[in-house]
Amino acid sequence: MFLNKLSPSSSRQSSQAERTTSGNGDTKPPKSALDYSNVHHANALSAGIDFLSHSEGIDDRKLALEFGLSYMSKHPTGEVSKFMQDDVIQRLYNDLPHPPSTVIGEKYAWRSADGSGNNVTEPELGKSGTTYSRSVQQTHLRPARELPDAGLLFDTLHTQSLLKREGFVKHPAGLSSLMFSFAALVIHTVFRTSHEQPDVNDTSSYVDLSPLYGSTQEDQDKVRMRDGRGRLWPDVFAEDRLLLLPPAVCVLLVLFCRNHNYITEKLFDINERGNYVDPSQLSGEKLAAQDEELFQTARLINVAWFGAAVFSDYLSCILGLVRQGSNWSLNPFGEMRKLDHSLFERGRGNAVSVEFNCLYRWHATTSEHDEEWISQMATKMFGKDPETLQISDFKALALKLKDMDTDLHAWTFGGMKRQENGYFKDEDLAALLKTATDQPAGAFRARGTPANMRLHEIMGIENSRRWGVCSLNDFRKFLGLKTYSTFREWNPDPEIADAAEKLYGHIDNLELYVGLQAEESKPVVDGAGLCPGYTISRAILSDAIALTRGDRFFTQDFTPFNFTTWGFADCQRDPNAFGFGSTLGRLFLRTLPNQFKENSTYAFFPLMTPDAMGQHLKTLKVADKYDLSKDPMSFPFVSTSDYAQVGGILSSSDFTAQYHKRSDKVINGKGFFTDGSDPERESQVLKAITQSDSEAEILEFFYQRTRTVIQNEAFSLSGASNSKAVDIVRDVLKAVPIHWAADLAGISLTTKSSEGQLSVTEMYDMLGDIYTYIFLDVEHSKIMLLQEKVKTHVEKLCGYIESGTSSGGLRKLFEAIFSLFGKSKKSEQHDIVNRIQEIGHSTDETTNTILALMVGVSVELSIALTNVVNFYLDSEHHVTIQGSSKDKMEQTGPPFQGAFRTAEKDLTVSGLSVKKGAKVFLDIASAHQNEQTFPDPNRVNLSRDPKARLPHDRISKCLGEPLTMKIIGEVLRAVLELPNVRRGAGNSGTLKRFKDSNQYDIRWAYLDQQGSITAWPASMIIQFDAQA
Repeated sequence: MFLNKLSPSSSRQSSQAERTTSGNGDTKPPKSALDYSNVHHANALSAGIDFLSHSEGIDDRKLALEFGLSYMSKHPTGEVSKFMQDDVIQRLYNDLPHPPSTVIGEKYAWRSADGSGNNVTEPELGKSGTTYSRSVQQTHLRPARELPDAGLLFDTLHTQSLLKREGFVKHPAGLSSLMFSFAALVIHTVFRTSHEQPDVNDTSSYVDLSPLYGSTQEDQDKVRMRDGRGRLWPDVFAEDRLLLLPPAVCVLLVLFCRNHNYITEKLFDINERGNYVDPSQLSGEKLAAQDEELFQTARLINVAWFGAAVFSDYLSCILGLVRQGSNWSLNPFGEMRKLDHSLFERGRGNAVSVEFNCLYRWHATTSEHDEEWISQMATKMFGKDPETLQISDFKALALKLKDMDTDLHAWTFGGMKRQENGYFKDEDLAALLKTATDQPAGAFRARGTPANMRLHEIMGIENSRRWGVCSLNDFRKFLGLKTYSTFREWNPDPEIADAAEKLYGHIDNLELYVGLQAEESKPVVDGAGLCPGYTISRAILSDAIALTRGDRFFTQDFTPFNFTTWGFADCQRDPNAFGFGSTLGRLFLRTLPNQFKENSTYAFFPLMTPDAMGQHLKTLKVADKYDLSKDPMSFPFVSTSDYAQVGGILSSSDFTAQYHKRSDKVINGKGFFTDGSDPERESQVLKAITQSDSEAEILEFFYQRTRTVIQNEAFSLSGASNSKAVDIVRDVLKAVPIHWAADLAGISLTTKSSEGQLSVTEMYDMLGDIYTYIFLDVEHSKIMLLQEKVKTHVEKLCGYIESGTSSGGLRKLFEAIFSLFGKSKKSEQHDIVNRIQEIGHSTDETTNTILALMVGVSVELSIALTNVVNFYLDSEHHVTIQGSSKDKMEQTGPPFQGAFRTAEKDLTVSGLSVKKGAKVFLDIASAHQNEQTFPDPNRVNLSRDPKARLPHDRISKCLGEPLTMKIIGEVLRAVLELPNVRRGAGNSGTLKRFKDSNQYDIRWAYLDQQGSITAWPASMIIQFDAQA
């Protein structure tokens, strides 16, 4: 590499004119030139070191390339210069892929139905309907006619049998039957041998969920609704052959079908590019185009979910990481460079091979429960004992099934029935999953295949011979593994080794199919969880990397542009997710939301039996975080927006909020009064805050701080010297309540000029997480992760509060120091704290009370402020509010859509009957649209009776509704007093918000910086005239 040749001695350059002559006739460079030369050489050396140390992240500001080019320009000839020039050219050429890895346009942005086009330069590679590939050259195997009869290999007396099961042996690592149902789904995604042409693979060679979506456009069209929303029909999948597998496989497909429809709903709700409209307003080509974009984008995201599940739950069990509580996984998708700076290949496509078709015959792992199911199914379909079936029986059945015109919308399995809406019952699907999780899988071993799967093995052996597959030793040599020299080395069990030697004669003749199935199994050790034969154990990792790293849609085209910002975030494998980074747990709780507890091992570790996983969790000392029962989480809730029903329930003591159940899990002790657990303290705190002297100070604080923050955060617009702009949401309306909360708690905030304990953003995010966890309906799959995060937030904030509100110690010292400079640190908030402390509770309770105030007054108030400012920025409303009394300002709507209540007994309210323990969602915002109570409800009407407004149960608990409304009025006044205040230009001046159809209690949803859905607004720019 050229910088190896670059050193201070070789790059020293000084012209004759720069030299001076000393008294003795020697020439020396002037001191200034020498200094420059030394600095130049030092910089070159620093650049060279960085270049060599950070080959994938060179600091170009150190100018390594420029130093090299400079050297070459001054030494145009010679061996060193030639070497350097060649190296530079190679590196610059290798910066880019050749040929290009991907291209743009809709044709290449989406997966094709048949898998074609994954490699843009070889579009047929891996396409369904093309032949299998061959990976290994055959060098040792005898002719097929000299090999043992396939039936003989299975049917031989037990003393010589290699495959037929001799009793059931549980999987040694505790894998469940569901593990191999998931494996079956992966395997059937990439392998489907044609019955007419056994050399042809009738599915694509990509992990693209083809059993769900189909392997041809014709198949795909059957599962699509084409309703303008990109949806699939309810609980459908494309491949009927999976109906012949244990029902848990089909359940998994149904869940991915539901996930697809969940994704399309979110894509439509968020409408990231603003191009989706209500399908009822579209027809013809426009309807079809919208449906296609939504479907294809959702398919990309859903397939990425499948890939994430493979590299989280599935691989974790294969490598035994789940036993260690590890969330680590291989990440084969990223860009890598070789030592010569060329890109390590990815996204170049794949074509599955016949060798790996032989490898994925994992019949020995069949559970006892599934073995019985297979016998019953086979007897029903063939009308005879499955152990007596011949290949001709299977071909006849295949032709019969092909001729049947079955309606996939009517397919059933596992004894379930579809409901009138086409969906299966959630509880039925969950029951099948839980049963499969309970059942131990079988161990990989010789003589492990159930007798009723005899025909499967015979057909597999016959196909492998028809394909001319290599021997076991050929395959091991190809993988770089030591070849076996004896049968005893292959399997130390004398009975197995001797039987194989009698059948094959020499170890080099042992064919791949049989050799893989009957090889000695790997023991349960760190790094091993699947525990198949040694050769399978090594080969499946190679295949997993090839299938995924070779897929363009998992690599170069896995981008937020193709997937949308939300979709890209949604399908990521999250190593910090509950259950050691489980993806299947998220899938189960999203698609079957009421069938698993939020910490259920049946959801987060479904590929392990509960017995085995329970022991591992105890060993890891985290068993208390998980629930090993099958109990469902809760009953589905009912919703009402009827004004009388909502009002009646809110005012009834027979319906209670359940916030304390969440707060108790993250907050130690009493005092967090806003959770509804302590009405007396709630009343005391409200009285302490709303005393007349405090109220005036609070209102003045919010008005003046709003003005100050706007002034500090505003920026000038280029080309408009008389205009300024500010992000009114991010920098003002979210910040001002945080300033008040921080001052209340004695927490110092980081500013442009000083370092504090927390920044405004950090504190807002912490309080937002706490609020979300306690008061909002969190997606079930995220509850436990958020709970752990909130515990950390609470501990940190409470530490700051205790320190900041202490009546003595450092606080008094700092106040004294500030007072010496005429800057009193004492504020009205301190008086409020003193009053709260005078209520007479412990330090911990007082700390929790202040925390409750901080949570309630900050983030929810920011939403209320955002909604009001957004509403009154429109010119008609702007004029209205400027002429009104701020303390009589009509609320433009509650910050949230509504709230949940739980019935304490059976009762009926205004015609709504509920059972004890049932949850009811009270849609307060919609109830306020009742035209009988609120004529013309969307128009501002300051004369309406405020008593008609339904009470909310969150922000009003902190400050009381009168004071809250006055605060909103003061902040609004400070904003609208800005000269010629108006929205920012284009999209920057609008709130990027949407209705989340799956989150009932959030009135508006937003995307955060990571692309995840949140209740908290992000940004909106306003402009105003700069004052001279």
